[in-house]
Amino acid sequence: MAALIQFASGAPGIKYSLAKRHVTIGRGTSGNDICLPCSFVSKHHARIEVVDSLTRPGGYDVYIEDLGSTNKTYVNEQAITRCKLEEGDVVRIGRNTMKFDGSDDLLNLEPLEVDLELPRSDQSQTWNFSRRLSIMETE
Repeated sequence: MAALIQFASGAPGIKYSLAKRHVTIGRGTSGNDICLPCSFVSKHHARIEVVDSLTRPGGYDVYIEDLGSTNKTYVNEQAITRCKLEEGDVVRIGRNTMKFDGSDDLLNLEPLEVDLELPRSDQSQTWNFSRRLSIMETE
């Protein structure tokens, strides 16, 4: 199962499994799947989304999106609004550092109906991802 592994002083600690299509991260226990009790983390800081891969049939891609947090979300020390997570990426939220482990399959996710419209040559995969998200949010 794909996961975020929290590190403290360089040593691995808590493993947060990504067993759902949408995982929210924040300071508050209400409405978040992963609670990071730190004053530098917003109440609803970031969201992880697991989507069917556009390039690997039967596979999944994992994206992280900042939810307009005060202190931003960082992937490999770059502030992001949304990006695809790759094996070994380091995610920093507040003072919490986590490493993305995408080595295992995500086997138990519910199938998701999406519009299979592919982007035109003048549109990117990000456009398609945004379109897929808007479809999921209206269901």
